[in-house]
Amino acid sequence: MGDRPTLKDLARAWTASGLRPVIDSVFPFARAREAFDHLMTGSHVGKIVIALSD
Repeated sequence: MGDRPTLKDLARAWTASGLRPVIDSVFPFARAREAFDHLMTGSHVGKIVIALSD
């Protein structure tokens, strides 16, 4: 954990670096259950996104 200024510094460094999260898959909200099932398999590499819109 850290204080607010440290978090702000981290956020600026992350933005400046150009790093992007690894996205394994994107599911529409209507298929949220399927997204959680996929999460539970443990076979994903990266983030599983549940999108509010297509």
